[in-house]
Amino acid sequence: MDVNALRRSCPLFRGISEEDLTAMLGCLSAREISPRRGDFIMRTPEVHPLMGVVLEGEVEMISEDLFGKKSLLSVLPVGSLFGESYTCVKARRRTIAYQARTHCRVLLLDYDRILHACKLVCRFHHRMIENMVELIAEKNLALVEKLEVVSRSTIREKLLTYLSRQAEAAGSRTFTIPMGRVALAEYLCTDRSAMTRELAHMKAEGLIDYDKRNFTLLYKSAGWC
Repeated sequence: MDVNALRRSCPLFRGISEEDLTAMLGCLSAREISPRRGDFIMRTPEVHPLMGVVLEGEVEMISEDLFGKKSLLSVLPVGSLFGESYTCVKARRRTIAYQARTHCRVLLLDYDRILHACKLVCRFHHRMIENMVELIAEKNLALVEKLEVVSRSTIREKLLTYLSRQAEAAGSRTFTIPMGRVALAEYLCTDRSAMTRELAHMKAEGLIDYDKRNFTLLYKSAGWC
C-alpha cells in the first residue's frame, strides 16, 4: 500500500507523518479489500464494528427498512470515511449498508481500536480522532443538505434545489453531478421516469441544459432555491 498516497487522499490521516501512519495501520488491524460493483462491503449492525476508507472507486451508503426497501443516502468518493456513525452502540438497531457502486478498493479499520488508544499510546492517535470528528461533522452537514432537497414538495423543486447546491459546491453554473439517473432518482426519493420527464421539460423551458452528468444552470433567479 502506498502510504503517502493514502495520506494525500484521505482526510482521516491529515497531519499524520508517513512513519506514524505505517505504524498505525498495524495498530488498527487495517486490511484492504477489493469489492466488485454491487458487492456489499458491510452492514450495520456488525458483530465486530468496522470503519472503512474508500481508496479507489465509489461506495454507496444505503438505508434499508424492515421490508427491504432501500434508500440511497450518499455516494462516497475516494478518500471518504464510512461506517463511523453507525457502529456506535446506540445506532446498532439501524440498518445501514455500504455497497460498491463501482469496482473499488477499500481499507477496513478496527473501530474499537480507533476509539481507544493502544497500550503503546501512539502519538498519532489523538490527531486521528480529531480528524474523524471533523469528518463526521462534514457528513452530517451533507445529510442535512439532502433533507433540504427531499423535503421539497415537487420533483422540479427537488431537482432545482439539488442542482443549485451542486453548482455552489463547484463554484460554477456548469458542473458534473456525482451520480447517474437511477442513483439520482433514489437520492431524491422519486420515480426515475417522472424525474427524467421533468428534466426534459426543464431543459425545454430553458431552466437548465445537460448532457448525461454534465449540467448548466440557465435560470438566473435565486428564488427557486
